[in-house]
Amino acid sequence: MITGKRILLTGFTGQVAGAFADNLGPLNDIWGLARFTQPGSLEKAKAAGVKPVVGDYTKGEFDGIPTDVDYVIHVAASVRPGKAEVGMVANPEGTGLLMYHFRNCKAFVYASATGNYARNPDPMHKYLETDDLGGQTLFSPNYGATKVAAEGVVRTLSRIHNIPATIARVNVSYGGAYDDGGLPGRLLDNVVLGRPTQLPKDYPFMCSPIHDEDMSRHLEQLVNAASVPAFVVNWGGDVAAELKEMTDWIGQLVGKEPIYEYPDDFKIPACIVDTTRSSEIGMEWKIHWKDGFRRMLQARYPDVPVKA
Repeated sequence: MITGKRILLTGFTGQVAGAFADNLGPLNDIWGLARFTQPGSLEKAKAAGVKPVVGDYTKGEFDGIPTDVDYVIHVAASVRPGKAEVGMVANPEGTGLLMYHFRNCKAFVYASATGNYARNPDPMHKYLETDDLGGQTLFSPNYGATKVAAEGVVRTLSRIHNIPATIARVNVSYGGAYDDGGLPGRLLDNVVLGRPTQLPKDYPFMCSPIHDEDMSRHLEQLVNAASVPAFVVNWGGDVAAELKEMTDWIGQLVGKEPIYEYPDDFKIPACIVDTTRSSEIGMEWKIHWKDGFRRMLQARYPDVPVKA
């Protein structure tokens, strides 16, 4: 785990960065950059030991943050930009403004997405960092394309300004009570609230779920791997799981039978990541997704008894 460093963390109020702040806050000096529009989010940041800074990286608003931070961990993104212009401003342009302003940092970690990969027709394909890109985020037009563009910005500024950088492509993060919990969190909501879960009709929907506690531990490997040119690595779990398998397990934990639908226009992209390169830089996975889902239930629904 990283200790004794000055860290800038973006997207503090979101799912993953909130967990990072909880885990790293007591051990480091952390500045949390966000708009803090959610009620109570500013107070929660202070309680976690984070120095909250109200600002917008897409507008170059960095007042109140020292320029000599050790690490920048950039998690914030526009996941559902809708229009291309919105996504381009929020993802590549905003990332460029942030990276340039803190160009003297020792490591810049950019949380990208495995939705950047061009879709492989084999649902069991394990995506390598060298696979083709294209953006398979059909559920959110212009997200994948603008995240690919943002990777290009990080790679370019890393070389121009000699900034050690890591591009980490995230696959299905989950864990605590922040935000909507990611895909696993939404599956949990469906089962607890009696809502249907949608599944594809003709192929197994596979993914690589990763608990945010494992992700917090991996930050040390990601900053250590930062280089010029930028280092690219998958950031998902080491055990693949299928969407129905995960939902059925949640049903056992909750003690409720899941409801399923099979729409013709199922648009959530599936992806299993190859973790060879992740292992080579020292990443370890300590939380199997089944145990992680049990923890997720306890964190997000503390009043719901665990049945399994």
